[in-house]
Amino acid sequence: MGAAAYVGRVGGLAVALGVGSAVFAGQGVAWADETDSSPSTSASSATSDRDSGSDAPSKRDATRDDDAAKDDAAADPDDDDPEPEVDDEIEDDAPDDDEDAEPEDDAPDEVEDIEEDLDDDVEDDDAEDAEPEPEPDTSSAPPTTKRSQSAPAEPSASEETSAAEKASVSEKSKTDTTKVPTDPAVAPQEPEKVAVFASASSLAAASPTTVSPRVAALLSSPTATAQEPKPSLVTAVVNVVNSMLDWARQKADATPDSPAQPPFLWALMSFARRELENLFVSRSTVSAARSTIVAPTSLALTADEITTAAAFVPYSPWLNPQVSPSTNFVSWVTGKNVYSDKTLANTLARYQVYGTDVGVMWDNGIPDDPSTPDINENQVLIAVGDTFGSANMSGRWIYNTLFRSSDDDLSDGMTIPDGEWFNGNMFGGAPLSGPTQARPIINRPSWAPNSVTLIPTAGISLPTPDTEFGATQYVSFMSVSNWGSSGRWTTNYSAIAYSTDNGENFTVARESVRYNSIFSGNRNFQQSAFVKGDDGHVYMYGTPNGRQGAAHLARVAEKDILNVSKYEYYKKASSGWFGGSPARWVQGNPSSASPIIGKTGGACGSTKPGNTVSEMSVQYNDYLEKYIVLYGDQSNNIVMRTSDTPEGEWSEATVLMGQQNGGIYAPMLHPWSPSTVGTGSDLYWNLSLWSEYNIMLMRTDLTKL
Repeated sequence: MGAAAYVGRVGGLAVALGVGSAVFAGQGVAWADETDSSPSTSASSATSDRDSGSDAPSKRDATRDDDAAKDDAAADPDDDDPEPEVDDEIEDDAPDDDEDAEPEDDAPDEVEDIEEDLDDDVEDDDAEDAEPEPEPDTSSAPPTTKRSQSAPAEPSASEETSAAEKASVSEKSKTDTTKVPTDPAVAPQEPEKVAVFASASSLAAASPTTVSPRVAALLSSPTATAQEPKPSLVTAVVNVVNSMLDWARQKADATPDSPAQPPFLWALMSFARRELENLFVSRSTVSAARSTIVAPTSLALTADEITTAAAFVPYSPWLNPQVSPSTNFVSWVTGKNVYSDKTLANTLARYQVYGTDVGVMWDNGIPDDPSTPDINENQVLIAVGDTFGSANMSGRWIYNTLFRSSDDDLSDGMTIPDGEWFNGNMFGGAPLSGPTQARPIINRPSWAPNSVTLIPTAGISLPTPDTEFGATQYVSFMSVSNWGSSGRWTTNYSAIAYSTDNGENFTVARESVRYNSIFSGNRNFQQSAFVKGDDGHVYMYGTPNGRQGAAHLARVAEKDILNVSKYEYYKKASSGWFGGSPARWVQGNPSSASPIIGKTGGACGSTKPGNTVSEMSVQYNDYLEKYIVLYGDQSNNIVMRTSDTPEGEWSEATVLMGQQNGGIYAPMLHPWSPSTVGTGSDLYWNLSLWSEYNIMLMRTDLTKL
């Protein structure tokens, strides 16, 4: 399909961005070089004609207020690219910029006068026109494009005439050979009367123009005399919408200290993201690979800007996927989105999972068997929470499910293989209840209290040599009995379920249940995070239900992980008037556990990042040579702390990313991150987005912290 099929979409996007930014900002945005000439009447003429029924409104008119409309006659620099040699199909179908699409009555009076005065000269020069017109000198002015044909600011009479005489012949010859567009969106024109526009480059060279330092620097750079390379679709699209997106990107360039952006702005940027996403994804990767670097002029992107534009991140939930200096969106892990690699996301078609959240991850501890080359038994298991089969949390609903992945190159996302249905293979992408239907892994036991849902909060694998695969999977989950206001819910118990067949079937261990009671310290262990120590213990971090609590710590020998009575609880050192006590471990008494992360600093502490702890994940990081913890805080920041030991002291919180539009939560560390296994500095982790109700993979460069 030719590029002409996308011009209407790009035009609509440009108009929407222009109108949206004008409404939001309270004023229009226009960009033109300053001149000393008097205001042109072309802008007002074109505007009145568009108001009377034209279907191709100008980006500049949509964003310009009444006063600015009188002064903005110069073409937008972002609308001018080096002229590509387009195919006949594209040249016939693709409409020019808004000024080109105007009927001939919209031509400024000055230009019409020039046309009438020069008609005789053009006729007299027909013999000369038989020879090919020499290429214009590109060293003095940027190349002319079809989209740059709007009339510039009016020069003096002598300069105007001389410039028009130089440009009109070539422009008229091009106009005469151009076919009448068949696109119904283009206003009809009378073929016998064609307005002749002087080229922007010729008039710009003939008239004294004041330019900005940046433009002057670019104009002065040497330009190759060879024919300009044909720009790709990426360059064309970016040039059309670049001026508006620059402003939106600046607004979306989040930092940890940035306040939440207004909903209208995010809605506008979401529309822009989806339009660009649909455009780029529909183009083949071959087309994207043909992107060429346009010579840097005042009317074209620089090479670095084109490279950045070409590095488009498909399906990014935010216009700028780089959400902070250290952290960026990589790809979706679950949901309906389909990438070129069909094993990335695409869980709706493969597993009837439209939406889910949490995404707890751990290494299954099963070594790969070289005798089965088609199966990698060493996998990362991903336990997810409430799962829905249709949009807006509707359709088929199950408490939870599990996915598997053997992908150890996370730079382009985390793949999940297709399911293995009824063939005895326990290493497919998910446990199934049908050929393409994931099934829940933990259901409510008959002896347990009623639940609204059962949500996994932590997972770990421990060696068990007497089992089929030599390892047992343990998942800690919470039983939600009531959903409250945002960030608040009530649980009636938490427990651990185990599986000896790589997560295919789980059994809830009755001896692991912790009933939630205000009279019991088990209330502080309703949500969990596991990490293996180097001393033979499993360390379990716990928080209360909801997102308003602090983290506490318990530990247990690996063989006793299912037995609550065997756990020891960490009590911090204390001091007082009558003496103090050192830090110690207390067995069998969860009420003795001290808060070790969050809820510090008294009233002033509530204003600091990381004061409350929710949905946490802990692991040892080889790159940092420390334990790290990720969690969401009271402001929905995603923060990280480090410690030399599981119990701390833990460092102050470092904000990896601030709250984002849509609501972020549940940062879950990937066990195979390069920084975790000691092969690099990148840290990968899952993150849930409430508005999409799905899980995405994030990347943090630890060298940027």
